[in-house]
Amino acid sequence: MTLVDAPKARPDVDEAQLLFQEARERRRRRWLVSGITAAVVVVVLAVTLGIVLGTRGGGTVEPAVPAIPAPATAHSTVSLSFRPVLCDAPPLTLAAGQTATEGPLPSCSPASQLTASNLSVDASTGAATADPPTDARFSSYPSTTAGSSGVGDTVLLPGVPGQGGTRFVLGPAALTQQGITAARAVDANGQWMVDLTLSAAGSSRWDSLTEQQFHALVAVVVNGKVVSTPLVQPSQTSFTSFAGHLQVAGDFTEGQAKAMAAEL
Repeated sequence: MTLVDAPKARPDVDEAQLLFQEARERRRRRWLVSGITAAVVVVVLAVTLGIVLGTRGGGTVEPAVPAIPAPATAHSTVSLSFRPVLCDAPPLTLAAGQTATEGPLPSCSPASQLTASNLSVDASTGAATADPPTDARFSSYPSTTAGSSGVGDTVLLPGVPGQGGTRFVLGPAALTQQGITAARAVDANGQWMVDLTLSAAGSSRWDSLTEQQFHALVAVVVNGKVVSTPLVQPSQTSFTSFAGHLQVAGDFTEGQAKAMAAEL
């Protein structure tokens, strides 16, 4: 999706096609759902899960969903964090002679903020009924590089290939590897996942993040790229704790799942 400062007039059919393409780009949301047992509540961050649990705009989920980048070997380094999603941003788009904007990122415009009130989640359907627009003000800002920000900073990060070029403005990281006490690869009916157990502090931070983002979005960031933006408990009318457990599901082989678990 390319944005310019002064778009030329287009025929109605072209405008409709552009809107459809933008809608498809935004239909990549996957949901955070409570587990079915009271003792251990498990969240599946569904990245390539075939079952459709819902969509941000109520439409159909596209079949080609990017997978979490897994390490090629056990010696690869995996950086994993979870951040609140503040708004969507367009790709870096500069006019001829224009230089990228430097300095602190601006706040997301009120209309573009991906808040629970702006998304208007309908718990009876488990879907958001509104789709806030991408914030065009970020088009001249470069993506945040790994060495230029810390976990406490607001960042502008790209998605993995296949997400249409959309970038994401994210708040400070609430949970990183430091909040994980155990990680193991598990085979769930032929799909390899990484099961995470959180420390007491990590569980508290995760619950604080997801309660803050109830009916809003959380970004799963792997190696500086956003791999998924789940919507927190869209089928519930009130927040419930995740009890310190979650699973990361991707297009993993057994070796990749075990390598990622070893790194975490």
